[in-house]
Amino acid sequence: MIVTCSSCNARLRFNEKALSSDNLSIQCVRCHELIPIVLPSGSAPDFEEQTLIHLPAEVGWIIVHDEYTEVQTLPLTLGVQTIGRASVSKPCEVMIQTQDRYMSRQHLTIEVIKTKEGSYKYWLSEHPSCTNPTFINTHPLQKSTTLEIIDGATLQLGKTKVVLKTLSTAQNARKATEEVAHSDYLQTVLF
Repeated sequence: MIVTCSSCNARLRFNEKALSSDNLSIQCVRCHELIPIVLPSGSAPDFEEQTLIHLPAEVGWIIVHDEYTEVQTLPLTLGVQTIGRASVSKPCEVMIQTQDRYMSRQHLTIEVIKTKEGSYKYWLSEHPSCTNPTFINTHPLQKSTTLEIIDGATLQLGKTKVVLKTLSTAQNARKATEEVAHSDYLQTVLF
């Protein structure tokens, strides 16, 4: 069973059979908040040793690192998420606040998967409705192409540049933002 901590949003997987009859709660491994557990009706746990596995809520960050747009640090989670310009009419999971009219409202798709070894892979492709250019480290992303991207890759969505930071190199959003802030801006590709 998976629950989300209401205090820090950590996702925790646990064995419901590990609950004791007098205590139907677990302690968050990140913030130590007690999380009450509500079991589905008709499920009576057999009580055994408790095992918790911490699934991080954030497994990477997209950090706006551009001369013309304010710094923004936006979290990535496991699974597929769309990145684009903030919009009420066409929202996406990772919305960048920008006036860049060349960034589509649904520009890129990033899929984050966890490997058998426990590391994370980041797969990038243009969103099907994207009509504007995308560059990876100043090289154009071809339509209908899916690429694995690595930590530190600079993506240019329209004219706005963002940097991927991964959980393997920055343990939290603050550290990720600091690392990117101390790097030079990549040259903007003109199109």
